[in-house]
Amino acid sequence: MKAIHIFRRWWDRQNDRDAFKKGMAEFSKLCRAAVVRHVPDARRVRARAIWYGDQTRARILWVDGMGRKWQWHLFLPFSVSLKKPSERDIIIERSLQNLLNPPQVNDWHELAYRTAEQVAQRLLALIAVVWRANASEELAQQGIAWAKKHGIDTFLSPLERRFVFHAQRPEQQDIVNFGWRAEAMIPLVWALGGMPALPPSHQRGDIWKIPLVQQARESPADLIAGARLRPDNVVGDEEIRLLNEHWHVVDAQLRGQAVRADLDAGVVMERRYALSWMIGYGESWDEVPLDT
Repeated sequence: MKAIHIFRRWWDRQNDRDAFKKGMAEFSKLCRAAVVRHVPDARRVRARAIWYGDQTRARILWVDGMGRKWQWHLFLPFSVSLKKPSERDIIIERSLQNLLNPPQVNDWHELAYRTAEQVAQRLLALIAVVWRANASEELAQQGIAWAKKHGIDTFLSPLERRFVFHAQRPEQQDIVNFGWRAEAMIPLVWALGGMPALPPSHQRGDIWKIPLVQQARESPADLIAGARLRPDNVVGDEEIRLLNEHWHVVDAQLRGQAVRADLDAGVVMERRYALSWMIGYGESWDEVPLDT
């Protein structure tokens, strides 16, 4: 029986790999057609590493009319298209246009880092959210009362407000999902100087034992008034690190492989979400993109 189980697992992995390769092959044909369509002087348009070899290096190669060699790497846009199949054509067009017409360097400076006050207010909002997600309804109601008493409702996003002030106890899945926001609190605490470094990305934090969180619950106004942030470049470097870890998580999931032992998928995603928000991604907290 054990041998049969091992064979089935091997067979399933083979099928997953074949499906991935077939999907990449189809995607590459659409990408080749896009190159021919948008680059009329393209010559020797060809695909590489589509079926054999490492599909993370899949790319379209061509030479333009001036003799310049181009490489269009496909793994990331293909990975995004798997999550958003209805937007595949749009993803292809945007990816190619970003290659042909890269944004100017100055465009990257349009991201406005969130202020210390905004980060402190967001931490207070997440305290209310995670408190509401408590397994004990009695404790959850205490969190609601705390949020009302201190005016925390003004810091909540629309989705958070519906969850925290839901007339009845929210659906269990919503409680689980919003409970994970405890991990999004960790980078905010770190950025505000509440811990020397982020915990390892496979280790969940015990937020209620963090002194800064305890102080925030005691006096939200003092937290906001005294908020100071780490330098922008330090926060930005940490966001890049979590972005890379998130890429490894998504890559493993797409390949049907186990995530690295030093990474917990939920922890990585939530912490990356908070860090990306802090450096200015997303119009609001509910709309932070998590592309890898």
